[in-house]
Amino acid sequence: MKRTSEAAFETVIETHLLNNGYVPVAGEGFDRDRAIFPETVLAFIRETQPREWAKLEALLGEKTGEQVLDYLCKWMDANGSLATLRHG
Repeated sequence: MKRTSEAAFETVIETHLLNNGYVPVAGEGFDRDRAIFPETVLAFIRETQPREWAKLEALLGEKTGEQVLDYLCKWMDANGSLATLRHG
């Protein structure tokens, strides 16, 4: 019986993803406790919702990023990643 390895399976999946537009990222900046890349998340929110970000920043000042990340992670813990993507 031929033995298969998880490494080969992982390679097939990674190759497929890379060939279809997936962009790999390095592990630096990953917040293990929150299971997100905080700077990437905040940059996305700033770029896609500049008016809303400006309003939050006017209210929260320097704490805006941390407050947004805290709320986002609580929402994701309660509702899951898929609901977060669907409903923001």
